Amino acid sequence: MRPKTLAILWLLGHFTSVAQKPQPQPKGLEPLLTWRDSVLLTVEDGQKYLHHIVKPGQTPFALARFYGLSLEELYYLNPALQQDPTLRVGALLKVPIPNRAIRRYEGALFERQRFAPVFYVVQPGDNLFHVSKRLFDMPVDSMRLRNGLLNDHLQPGQLLQVGWMGLEGIPAEWRVTPVVETVPEQTHRDRFEEDKKRLTEYSSQGVCFWNRESNEKGDFYALHREAAIGSTIAVTNPMSRIVVHARVIGRIPSTYEPNIEVILSPAAARHLKALDPRFFVQIRYFK
Repeated sequence: MRPKTLAILWLLGHFTSVAQKPQPQPKGLEPLLTWRDSVLLTVEDGQKYLHHIVKPGQTPFALARFYGLSLEELYYLNPALQQDPTLRVGALLKVPIPNRAIRRYEGALFERQRFAPVFYVVQPGDNLFHVSKRLFDMPVDSMRLRNGLLNDHLQPGQLLQVGWMGLEGIPAEWRVTPVVETVPEQTHRDRFEEDKKRLTEYSSQGVCFWNRESNEKGDFYALHREAAIGSTIAVTNPMSRIVVHARVIGRIPSTYEPNIEVILSPAAARHLKALDPRFFVQIRYFK
């Protein structure tokens, strides 16, 4: 595990236990983010990333939607999910956060219980001017006053509050640059035909699940139990006789019923003219 990840894990546990007393939770699932949570943020190659700590009952689908990502993008950013998509309580997920999602100042009509505070994790070599002006476009005096700093000296691992994030999540339209470039269905089809020439074909049939409520317009991708991750599968809807080719990005979570044969992205399911969130499909793949 990388030193930066270890430092963030320690900070999450320490900051939560010291600064926040446990609060009684209503029956049912915990909200994805509350005003009592603290959002930790790092910057890598100019891109800001928050580190979401997983709560009980949270799913990759819900988190991807909350943060304005496709499931493929969430898996791409967190490769461990590809092989084991089970979210373990306390695990960290890396999520890019656009600048406009960070509210720098309280301003008029600010309601504290509608926002979670955002803290930047100081890295080796950081100074107050760099963090304030270069990373967050804020006056040094404002950063110093907000965090009660007596001088401009910073220590690696130190937390600086840089603003707040709304509890409603991040709208997908706020993301100017996609995390993963969309690949046309024809490209997946060509890859399938290439695999056909050199690998052994397998087939299966069963129930396909997709998130019908999602407005995602992303790539043609799938979760499957057996097909190699990164390979292409052909999924046929026998009702419409339409075939879609999709890239396998990960495994089906163990929380799904055994009869779920494949999970498709919204774009792939709509290509098949799917109407119900579960429908019967036939599948071909190569290994």
